[in-house]
Amino acid sequence: MLILHTSDWHLGRSFKSTSLLGDQKAFINELIEVVKGRRVDLVVIAGDIFDRGLPPAEAVVIWNDALARIIETGAQVVAIAGNHDQGERIEMKPALTNPAVVVRGTREASLATMEFDDGPLTVVTVPFLDPFMARDLSQGEGAATHQSVIEGALAVVADEVAKSDRSLVVAHTFVTGGQESESERSLLQVGGSDQVGAQVFDGYSYAALGHLHRPQEVNGPTVAYSGTPLPYSFSENHAKSMRLVTMSVIGEVTVETVPIKAGRPVVTIKGSFEELLKGDEYTEYESHFVRAHLTDPTTQPGARDKLRERFAHILELNYLFFDDGLTTILDSEDFENKPDVVVRTFWEDVTGEPASHLEEDLLDAAIRAGFNDGGSA
Repeated sequence: MLILHTSDWHLGRSFKSTSLLGDQKAFINELIEVVKGRRVDLVVIAGDIFDRGLPPAEAVVIWNDALARIIETGAQVVAIAGNHDQGERIEMKPALTNPAVVVRGTREASLATMEFDDGPLTVVTVPFLDPFMARDLSQGEGAATHQSVIEGALAVVADEVAKSDRSLVVAHTFVTGGQESESERSLLQVGGSDQVGAQVFDGYSYAALGHLHRPQEVNGPTVAYSGTPLPYSFSENHAKSMRLVTMSVIGEVTVETVPIKAGRPVVTIKGSFEELLKGDEYTEYESHFVRAHLTDPTTQPGARDKLRERFAHILELNYLFFDDGLTTILDSEDFENKPDVVVRTFWEDVTGEPASHLEEDLLDAAIRAGFNDGGSA
């Protein structure tokens, strides 16, 4: 059988102030072509289907359309909630779907036996498990950790998995040894380790992981991340891909990487204003999402607009001479039309990391309060 492993679609996400919905639709079109062309049996989405717990309506439409199109090809689907998703909203109860669709978001490990032409596959789904919210799953002494709740969740289904000839676990977690990017949000809201050892997945034919945005194998080819389908930060300057997993009736696995063409590549370029504006070495980046680090000792009037004449998709401009490191320069339209972009960019500049779900809610509330106060003055 053929399994197409994907994850971290982050539907509804923007890159800075630029919507990525069009690129996300293009990725799904590619995915459908791969499913059709390679006769894929099972499509996996290993968490972070959406970028927020309350996704925009357009993102929900894209997700529902993707599910319908995958099922139309004859393939089956397994998807789980990630730390960006609200699990209860993602969950699809088995009674409301057909056996070809398994979408899980509740705080537990669920087991399903899915039937394919060459025989059954035991599938275990492990949505993102917050150690505090899922602390009842922890079987050890002391405070629950990400490792202990995942171990506890998998222990419930261990006997059934051991009886199966082949098995798949789909989990949203940070396995020790994985390489991060700038755009992953910490799995924990408070202190403690957000990592788990790869050994928790021992005994499974294949572990399809989500959370880390870089495609990578952590413990050989059978414990791996597919990565995001699109770049979501300037650190994601690597090639994007899906993993096509061939699994035999006894669980033997071989893996092929399928490149993703959708999306715009990202690049960080560094030099003086004149070098970036005229240097031939930057020609290949003119269609990229661009972050520019200017080495000029003073600010350059109109630098952003002038550089945009060459780099149409420049999204960030920084000057290296500031004593406190990099300071993000925003467009005037960001201030006029997208106060949330301004506030989140400021937050990232000051704290060094994106706002959490709770912090985003507080920032949004502050923005609304500010506008309401301004409107009543």
